[in-house]
Amino acid sequence: LGTTLLGHMTLKSAVPAADGTITAPPPSLQLTFTQEPDLSVSKLDLTGPSGGVTLNNLHVMENNVLMAMVGGQMPDGEYTVAWQSAGDDGHVQKGTYTFTLKRAAQ
Repeated sequence: LGTTLLGHMTLKSAVPAADGTITAPPPSLQLTFTQEPDLSVSKLDLTGPSGGVTLNNLHVMENNVLMAMVGGQMPDGEYTVAWQSAGDDGHVQKGTYTFTLKRAAQ
């Protein structure tokens, strides 16, 4: 039998992807962690060229996904996602990543 080591939760993947470029505003942010996020301490912030973008309905989904719906206008440019949450050990973890919104030429 193996031994389970309890470590801090980490961000495994995200939609939109870190350092990625998307061609349309995302309907939601979905961050997948190595442990189930504790909603009571979880936060997501999205900041872009025109300032903060409204996020609604922050919740935890299956498979350790923290999700929020994106509301409001998103002009083309670079966006920063800032996250905060805690996993099994209760230690609050924080991180950021960026992605770029560049609509296809009409």
